[in-house]
Amino acid sequence: MNAPHTPSGGHTPDRHHMLALMHALEWLKAGQFTRAEGVGLRVVEADPGNADAHFVSAVAAYELGHHRVALERLDCAIDLQPKTAEFYAQRGVVLNAMACRDAAVKEFCRALELSPSDVPTLANLARVLLKMGDPHQAYRPMRRALALQPDNPELLGDMAVILVACRQPSAALPLYEQAIRLVPGDADLHCNYSRALLMLGQYTQGWRENEWRWRSSHYRNVGFNLPAPEWDGCPVEGKTILIVCEQGFGDALQFIRYVPWMRQQGATVLVQCRPELVRLFQAIHGVERAIPLGEPLPEIDLAIPLLSLPLVHGTRIDTIPAARCLTLPAEPAPPMSIRQGNMPMRVGVVWSGNSQRSLRFEDLAPLFKGSGIEFHALQPGPESQKARDSGLIDWSGWLTDFAATAAVMSRLDLVITIDTASAHLAGSLGIPVWVLIHATADWRWSATGERTPWYPETRLFRQEQSGHWGGVIGRVSRALQRHAVLYREERRAG
Repeated sequence: MNAPHTPSGGHTPDRHHMLALMHALEWLKAGQFTRAEGVGLRVVEADPGNADAHFVSAVAAYELGHHRVALERLDCAIDLQPKTAEFYAQRGVVLNAMACRDAAVKEFCRALELSPSDVPTLANLARVLLKMGDPHQAYRPMRRALALQPDNPELLGDMAVILVACRQPSAALPLYEQAIRLVPGDADLHCNYSRALLMLGQYTQGWRENEWRWRSSHYRNVGFNLPAPEWDGCPVEGKTILIVCEQGFGDALQFIRYVPWMRQQGATVLVQCRPELVRLFQAIHGVERAIPLGEPLPEIDLAIPLLSLPLVHGTRIDTIPAARCLTLPAEPAPPMSIRQGNMPMRVGVVWSGNSQRSLRFEDLAPLFKGSGIEFHALQPGPESQKARDSGLIDWSGWLTDFAATAAVMSRLDLVITIDTASAHLAGSLGIPVWVLIHATADWRWSATGERTPWYPETRLFRQEQSGHWGGVIGRVSRALQRHAVLYREERRAG
């Protein structure tokens, strides 16, 4: 943030006001936002034509979480000094915090028209474009920013994130490495570096870098503490080990495959997980007990976070444990007949989750036009009403936990899903699954190709451009019709 300046237009601020605003800037830098706001407002009251006072009070309001107030004060500053780039740049920051991405982009672009080489604004524009799912557009302003400050570790890390999102993880690695040399203790850099390494299949180093996740900003509020010494791969014959699930359902389902290996080492294996996974994980051969998070723990010898297991195991591309470790609890069975005779092919669909990977139910319409297919909606929550209205068989009332969902999936011939826990569940059950992959794919799906080593029988359909699912759905629809023909031919032959 720049110091208060003498604006154009003939208004010369009082010297005492300028000194007061200098102090306000110091309060802002020190995180004393209420004090800074008070100074700015007192100057505004004494000198309403002081644009810098409006600006300082706006920045303080933003930092205090009063976004609309901040915008009103920035508008006052801009009315007084319409050619000050910093005012528009700050409007972009506030609008981005309000999730008004398109408006934020316009403000950053207006600021850059007035100050084309302002590095923070270039970087902020790139970050917003990336959040909007457009890494290729984000690349341009970040490249300009990095050209102006080539040794800025934050910019190097941001550009590397953009390159990974553009499916160029190989180009991202040297940027991460340069940034880490500049700030070797930055956990976010190490954590993001691990994602690029894992996407490229460089697992040995990738798993080591992934251990930085506990110090990264993503985990800052997790408050994770193991209830026993962490297992480092030492002999565990006769020991009781607790696996502590972390992150989301998909991660839990993907990495629970290490249980059989642990059991082969002679360990008694307990799993601490979210309640929705307890029945499913309790049925895994080798799990002594699945314990819901929050419940008291029995006596244990060692513990390990779930995503640290690949490091201890020494997992490489060619040593990934088999995915099919899940079995179904005996009861209850879904009210659905066993496949037989000339019954139509049963296809389950999942289209919505908790991220940008979701798509609208309406986007799936081309899939439902084919013949000889019975569609089942595996979508919990309010989205299920759309499926019922379109004639799909709705299982939302049945999907009480992942064991129940697995029981339904076991009666299907194919599952078509976005990148969500359902993809991992179907893959771990050995059920044929097609996954619709967002343009900015997660590391486990690699950057290219139709297959993943984590689920060799899973087929991936990749989005070419962020936000555009039409091409993906078209390819899936054509593949589904071919699959239905083969299904009918096999049924007739059998």
